Amino acid sequence: MSLSERKLELLKANENTERKDIHLAQKIDNEELETAKKDDIIRIRKLIRETGREIHKMKGFVRLKQLGEKIKCGYMKPKHEVGFMVADWFARRFLGDVIVMGNEEKSWISVYTEEGITHEKRESLKRALEKLKDHLEIENETNLEDVWKIYYKSQYSEERKNKELFRKNMPEKYIKRTKNKIEKEFKSRKLDEY
Repeated sequence: MSLSERKLELLKANENTERKDIHLAQKIDNEELETAKKDDIIRIRKLIRETGREIHKMKGFVRLKQLGEKIKCGYMKPKHEVGFMVADWFARRFLGDVIVMGNEEKSWISVYTEEGITHEKRESLKRALEKLKDHLEIENETNLEDVWKIYYKSQYSEERKNKELFRKNMPEKYIKRTKNKIEKEFKSRKLDEY
């Protein structure tokens, strides 16, 4: 028995993974990964968990904006190579929609249909969206910022203010990597002030 494909995929996506880590991971199984006390296997376990945590945070923090009828886009700047993992996850949630995620440097495009999932990596998010808009002739942009403002206003309660728990669950680096300006600046306050 060997390490699951998903764990190997997470290990390979981590920017700190070295060739020796992948070579060792191919020789161990899931049980050994979780129970071993050797430093090199503990390192592999940490790398896999670090990548998995980043995917989880990106899924939770990225906000999608609707462009036309079939395109949803979102900003994210992951530390590891998890762009397709996150974009594919959103594509599975929105069957038939084109999911475009990215930043100033690169973007990931995913579409999930009955035939399966297709994806491609492109230049910056801005350039990828410009090409898609031209190709699909999008006229109107639906702005969801007002919807998010109403949502955050409805969720706020002074009695539930807990900065320590907020910091634990929403690290600043992930807020920055997903450019959540609405959460940061609602009524001239930062989100952690709630």
